[in-house]
Amino acid sequence: MIQLLQAMFSSMAETWHGSKWVVRSPIKAQDEKSITSAPSVKADDPYADDIHRLEDALNEGRPLDNGRCIEITLQDLLQIIPRKRRRIDAYRGLVGRLNKMGVTLTINSQKSRKL
Repeated sequence: MIQLLQAMFSSMAETWHGSKWVVRSPIKAQDEKSITSAPSVKADDPYADDIHRLEDALNEGRPLDNGRCIEITLQDLLQIIPRKRRRIDAYRGLVGRLNKMGVTLTINSQKSRKL
């Protein structure tokens, strides 16, 4: 009796759920793609989104080159990468991360004067 019920329900489940899909081949193709393209910023980096926004706004989406110097006003930077605290020190971590990449970010504000 139990075998009869199992046979009935297994045939009903196939009609409800349809045929089974093989999902391993599309996943492999995506993995191979991600291995061949080397990102400039790691995904677990807390400043990855900020760096991508800078690349899009200042470098037309291309990665920032080693040795690049960026001089920008605080008002322009706040439009590209908004912060709650509207001061230069809010970008201290981003400046440090870019320095590790070999990119110099100089932020000028109305309160800071050049000599």
